[in-house]
Parts: sequence; C-alpha cells; structure tokens
Amino acid sequence: MSKLIPDYVFDSIYDITPEVLTAHGIRGVLVDLDGTMASHKAALPPDTLHLFVDRLKDAGIAVLVFSNNHPERVGKFCEPLGVGYISHAGKPFSRGFRKAANRLGLSMREIAVIGDQIFTDVFGGNRAGALTCYVETLDRRFFWINVRYQLERGFIARGRRRMEARAHHG
Repeated sequence: MSKLIPDYVFDSIYDITPEVLTAHGIRGVLVDLDGTMASHKAALPPDTLHLFVDRLKDAGIAVLVFSNNHPERVGKFCEPLGVGYISHAGKPFSRGFRKAANRLGLSMREIAVIGDQIFTDVFGGNRAGALTCYVETLDRRFFWINVRYQLERGFIARGRRRMEARAHHG
C-alpha cells in the first residue's frame, strides 16, 4: 500500500519549483498531461504552462510529457511547448517508465513523476523508484474523475502528512 503514497502533494503543478526538485537530485521530470498540465478539455497549453516548463529547463531539468492518452492529443499539446512526449505510456507499468528514463538518459533516482492520479502516476512512479509528486486534478468537476478522487483521498492525505513530517525533520 505504501507504493500508493506520493512523496509530495501539491495543490497545483505551479507549486512545484526547480529548487524542490534539484534538492532531491532531480534532473528530469515525467509530467502527466490530462488533469495535471491542463484540463482534458484543453487542446493547447495555457500561457502559464510555457513559463513553468521554461523555469524547469532553465534550471537544467529535462521535461518529458508522459501520458496514457493517444499520440494525436499529446503531440498537438506538446508541440507549442517545445517538449518531447511519450503517449500510450502504459502507466502504471514499469516498461513505459524505463523507456522514458532511457529517453532522458537518466536513472529513475534522478527523475520525478508529476501527475494527478494515485493509481497510475504515483503508483507507477513509486514502483519505478522515482520521486513522486501528486497534484490536485484540474478536472474534479467531472463525475468519474471525482469518483476516482474519493478512492484516492486517503493516500493523498498520507502523502501530505509524510511531506509535513519530512519538513519538520530537516
């Protein structure tokens, strides 16, 4: 069950700073698209996302969009951002995570997985040995996503407590 608990819990992707990541030796991020970077209804990235990606890149952190969605959706979204992507990622299975690490030329210990789903992003990232950063989904108003959130809530709360305990102990 501990594989379902994220290392970090953030309200939004924009709360994740390069400093938090580099303090853990992170040199690359695998970022989920739908619900994490933008609503699944948004065809193109919002302007704020360009700034977020540029901040990471400027800090020497490679950005790879890592999505279970189809190539047309992911490619169209990523092109204006100027970032690479892996679609049909097969999260939470390890093979996709290994493929992404190879693409970045990094070990899993140097990678953070950022996403809005406990059962795919966090579970897969933890099993692969990455730092896991859960972000609140941008799509809570959609019925099935809210149902999923109700199932995930306990793991998210435990992630928050783990993060707070780490902050108090140095």
